[in-house]
Order: sequence, then structure tokens, then C-alpha cells
Amino acid sequence: MEYLRRCWSRSKIYRVVLVLTVIYVVLRLLVQAIFLGGMLLPGPEGEVFVPVDLRLYLDAARNLRLGQDLYPRGDIIEVYQYSPAYALMFVPLLDLPTSFIVVLDAVLHIVVYVLLYIWWGRIFCRLRLDRACEALAWMLPLWLVFSAFWSDLGYLNIYIPVALLATLLIEAILNERLGWALLWLSVILQTKPHWAFAAAVPLLLGRYRFFLKLVGGAVVIYLIVVAITMLAVGPAYGSQQYVDYVQFLLNLRHNFPWRGPDAPFLGYNHSVTQIVVYLLGVSPDTLFLATLIKVLLLVPLLGVCFIYLRRPVRRAGYRVPNLALELAFVLYLGAFIWLDMVWELSLGIAVFTYLSATLVRRWEQALVWVVFLPYALLDLWQVLSFMVGGPSVVLPGMYILTDPSIYVPLIMIVLLTFYALLLRRLWEKREIYALAGVSPVSLR
Repeated sequence: MEYLRRCWSRSKIYRVVLVLTVIYVVLRLLVQAIFLGGMLLPGPEGEVFVPVDLRLYLDAARNLRLGQDLYPRGDIIEVYQYSPAYALMFVPLLDLPTSFIVVLDAVLHIVVYVLLYIWWGRIFCRLRLDRACEALAWMLPLWLVFSAFWSDLGYLNIYIPVALLATLLIEAILNERLGWALLWLSVILQTKPHWAFAAAVPLLLGRYRFFLKLVGGAVVIYLIVVAITMLAVGPAYGSQQYVDYVQFLLNLRHNFPWRGPDAPFLGYNHSVTQIVVYLLGVSPDTLFLATLIKVLLLVPLLGVCFIYLRRPVRRAGYRVPNLALELAFVLYLGAFIWLDMVWELSLGIAVFTYLSATLVRRWEQALVWVVFLPYALLDLWQVLSFMVGGPSVVLPGMYILTDPSIYVPLIMIVLLTFYALLLRRLWEKREIYALAGVSPVSLR
């Protein structure tokens, strides 16, 4: 709050921009509430509209209660992709009115996003990264219109909640609070396992005992959750669903409905695989080429990790905050480069805030703004496009014709830019970080 007060008192432009942004957000929420309220009115058969991702969770819980398969086979995008334990968590909600669940989930997303902003301010301030704290305050208007949040609020996916869980995990790991780290890591592993990237940070810092306790504890807790789930739904059915879950994840690439050269535009999946397939078509050769490209992109990350493994600083994350955060961020980006489905970059705004505050070279600062702003402002652009063009600009699949992200892989551009900048920083400071008694905080 102190940094926000400073920004408010120092700049009239900031006050004007923030007030206008808050007005826009209030109107945006009001319109979304009216739209959602209209959708929640019972139809001819008494059914109400449920945003697609929340519907998948509720359908999975319903299938779990009925003893039906959770993971259907076939080339479809809208499919349940999480563990049976996650579906079990939604079973108690099935007895509540659907409209109440939708409203509750929407409010929860708003609260979680507010907490995400507050928590990154807490992390930056506790690590004494003053420039990052100040940058976070200046960027409040951008956080308020960030496209990933508004998209998640529309679909009621769990991208923003998982981003908060990953943030809490990063904080717990930096402070080496094992209990909290185990809690957040265990929840993440039940939803989106690739978001567990921060668990590798203690290993790269040379905190081997903490790393082993964290990973070992997470494995034990995961097995306990599996056992509880199978007891709740029946051992035979539960074990079969976990087998199907593993097979589903392994075959996800082969069952995904890729958009090939015949599609009119790329679409919202900006993964390396989708880009390659869109340009060259779907075949075993193009899928192999996509894997090869991803491996080549991740080789520099493996090299940097090897360097820090070979000469670890052997310090807790809070003692080397820049190094710990940069390792966490680069692992996050590396995990998303490897994915075959990249729909969002929810934690990207935290990475952007950190980079814009700590990059020294002017051209690097300009670069992060140039690549990130188009992605961050997509929702604003989509709203303006709809206001001007009406329903005619919306195609099946909720594609908006004027949306640049369906033609250009903006998310992957942001990913690769941030990834390259972080790798360069980690490479340049590899020797300095390895010297005892030198604080990387002064090297921003």
C-alpha cells in the first residue's frame, strides 16, 4: 500500500489512468454479471448455462459418482484433464444449485486474482526487491485489465487459482517452510502437475535436504490421496480411472484435434506443436519435428541448470532472491515451452513485472513491453471489437475475427522472449552467484 500511495501522490497521469481503469473494470464486471445472470435463467428443460470448464469439472464429478469413465477417447478439446481426486473434490457440490456454484466460482476467481497481486507484492517486499515493489504498484492498471484473468473468469477454468498456488509454493520454497510447501505442491499435483516447477529450485540452489524432504513428502501425500480416492469410489473403479488418467496424459498429443494448414487461422493454442502442425500439417514427422524443436529450445535451460547444479550457492532462496526467483520463472517458462497445449500465461504478468523492474539494458526493457502489452491487452481489444462489430465478429469456438492472437502466436512470443532474457541473466551471473559472500540482490 505504501508504494501505491507513492505512485498516486507523485503522478497525475497515474491517477487518471488508474481511475479510468477502475471504471472500466467495474463496467466490465457489471456487463459480465448481466450476461452471466441471463445465462443462468433456466431454459425450456430447466437447465442453466454453465461456463465450459466448470461444466467439465461438474460432469467429471457426476461421472465419478455414477461410476462412469472420466476420460473419454476421441479428438475433442473440451475434455476433463485432471486427476480422479480433483473430480472427487467437486462431488459435494453436485447437491447445490448450479447457479449458486457458478456465481460462487466467479467470485472466487476475483478474490484469488486480488490475492495473486497482493502476494507478489508481499514476496517482492519481503525479499527487499524495492524496484519490483515499485513496478508492481505502477502496473496495477495493467494487472486490472490483464487478458488471462478475464479469459479465466469467462471460462471458469483454474488457471488463475493454480497461478496463486504456484505463487504460494514459490514463497514457501524461498523461505524454506516445508509444511506450507508440501501443502501447495500436493494440491498442484492433483490439478496441473506441470505447475510444480518451483519444486526444482531448492535442488538448483544446493538445498538438497530440503529438496528431498519436499519431493519425498509430496510423493507420500500423493499416494495417500490416491488411496483415499480409491476407497471413496471403490478400489477397482478408482484404480482403473487412475490408469486411464495416466494413459490419457500420455496420449493427449495423439488425441488432440490439431488445426492444420486447412484451418483459416492458428487459433488460441500457441504451443510449439500447434504452430508446427498449422504450418506443415499433422503427421508423425511433423509431430517429431515439433518435439525436436522443443528439445533444442530447452537445451540452454538444461545447460544453465547443470552449471548451478555443479556449483550451487548452497543458500536458502530468501538469501539469494534474484537467483531463486529467476530460476523459478525460467523453469515455469521452460515447462510451458514443453507443453503441447498453451492457452494462457497467467503467471506471465508477475514475470513481466519482475523483468521490467530489474532489467538494466534499455533495449531489453523496451522488448518486454513490446511483446507483452499486446497479450496483456487482448481482452480490452476483444471487448472493443465486439462493441464495434457486434456478434458478426464472433465465430464458432468463441474466436473473434479481429483478435490478433488467433493469427499470431502472441503467447509463445512472450514465452520465448522472457525465457531468453532470463537465461541470459542466469548465464551472465553464473560465476558471481557461485562466489561466497556476494549478494545477487545488488546485481539487479
